[in-house]
Amino acid sequence: MEGIEAILPRVLRRLGATSQVRQVRVETAFAKVCGEYIRPHVRVFAVERSVLVLACAHPAIAHQLQIEATTILDAINAEVGGRPLTRLRFVPEAGTPATPRPGS
Repeated sequence: MEGIEAILPRVLRRLGATSQVRQVRVETAFAKVCGEYIRPHVRVFAVERSVLVLACAHPAIAHQLQIEATTILDAINAEVGGRPLTRLRFVPEAGTPATPRPGS
């Protein structure tokens, strides 16, 4: 008798849910990798084949993440497995609204 570990991937593939499962696994791994300081400013926007698309509120953070891309991708690939992610791509995301100054 087959175990759930053998059956579940086939069922998910038939339902067309493998990309959603992969994205959730990548999101979870990215949250571990990026840390508490970065997490409020960047999120996984999409996983497109071998590209991790990140929505980033600040260009400086996107630049730093691009510098560390190899480390980030290696850590995520080690955690998630399957088709490896090979590059990062960034899309802009509005930051949190500025708090009004007193007297404004």
